[in-house]
Amino acid sequence: MATSHSLTNQDALLKDYYTDDKLKEMSFGENPFFAFVKKERGQMAGGRRYVQPVEFGHPGGGSADFATAMTNGTASKYEDFLIPRKRQYQKIEVDHELMFSTGSQRESFRKALDEFDRGLKGLGEKVGRRLYRTQGGAAGKMANSSVAVAVITLADKASVFNFHIGDVLQFSDTDGTGSLRDSGDTVTVTEVDHEEGLLTVDATLNVQIAAIATTDYIFQEGDYNACLAGLEDWLPVTDRATKLAASFNSVTRSVSPTYLGGVYMDGTALGGLDEVIIKLTGKLGKYGASTSHIFANPESMSDLELLSNSKMRIVAELNSKVIGDSGDVLVGFSGYRAIVAGRSVKIYPDRNCPSDRLYALQLDTWTLWHSANLINWLGEQYTGSKMKMSEDADSAEARLGAYMNLGCSAPGWNGVAKINAAS
Repeated sequence: MATSHSLTNQDALLKDYYTDDKLKEMSFGENPFFAFVKKERGQMAGGRRYVQPVEFGHPGGGSADFATAMTNGTASKYEDFLIPRKRQYQKIEVDHELMFSTGSQRESFRKALDEFDRGLKGLGEKVGRRLYRTQGGAAGKMANSSVAVAVITLADKASVFNFHIGDVLQFSDTDGTGSLRDSGDTVTVTEVDHEEGLLTVDATLNVQIAAIATTDYIFQEGDYNACLAGLEDWLPVTDRATKLAASFNSVTRSVSPTYLGGVYMDGTALGGLDEVIIKLTGKLGKYGASTSHIFANPESMSDLELLSNSKMRIVAELNSKVIGDSGDVLVGFSGYRAIVAGRSVKIYPDRNCPSDRLYALQLDTWTLWHSANLINWLGEQYTGSKMKMSEDADSAEARLGAYMNLGCSAPGWNGVAKINAAS
């Protein structure tokens, strides 16, 4: 007879609770853009990559003279973005004694499941953060006055949520386009000050990391030049001209920087956030866009709420829901519906968004391409088990994996504004 506290029993319980909807619920929570963006397996389910065609020019050469029109006529212009899959992993491990020591069998298994919930949520949050950033992999940027310290000051305080105690960090002067400092040597996070945007690490920076500089980019170990493409790749702000002149998914976008690289606006000199939204949405309309969603950091978004004489007409509060395959509500998000440039637009705060960015998107042009399930229990498809006995410890473990990348069918119908970061 099997013992009541066996891995077999726990695996059965996991199967009952961790449906696809459960995976999505844990992944999408507090990640609005990740939750709302369309997900497709499509060609990303197999093969080497997904081919994303983008039209950036209509037929031209028209003329009032027939012969001239016949001579000068040109075809539509297209580019094919070649989008590879990118990987993210998470290990979850539960000590057997801890699992069995919380009282009854039911309580023990539920306590163990809590850790799996947190693991799912953690990986979902990381994917949500990466969707706003770059394939280069940087999770933040330093703004130190000195590197002869064991404290990292982050250039954007909002990026502090990308880091956790125990994270192993690497550094570079570029966001994934050069090489790591000191052959990839690392420090480990020991303290996180979320309000001040400070990370304390286990060694003096310039002692542990040779040639580290005060404005270096910061990476989770293993992420350098290995992450999925995010909004900063598709709609670049930092070093925009350089990025558009370089190859991105096999396309050099400087030939048509707006239609291939999105609409950009510097909103730092404008009045309030409402003015930024109105002008950016109007600018997008010039290119034929139908803006549907706007995302910004919650602290930035709070400035909009404080505008008692807003130039923008906020017509309703939103309580949007994401529905799973079963028809059940997975997660909900609060926001606003506003009339902007004659269009009804949904506005949501997203804590993954950098505090100096505001995105105005036509959401139906975006797709998160992925293979298999969006987030997978590694090995389950072939072994039928989500869990396994740890090979070197008295514990049970599970491993999560995601194979995905972000695509956009019409970058020119999407826009980003650089804004003043919330203080």
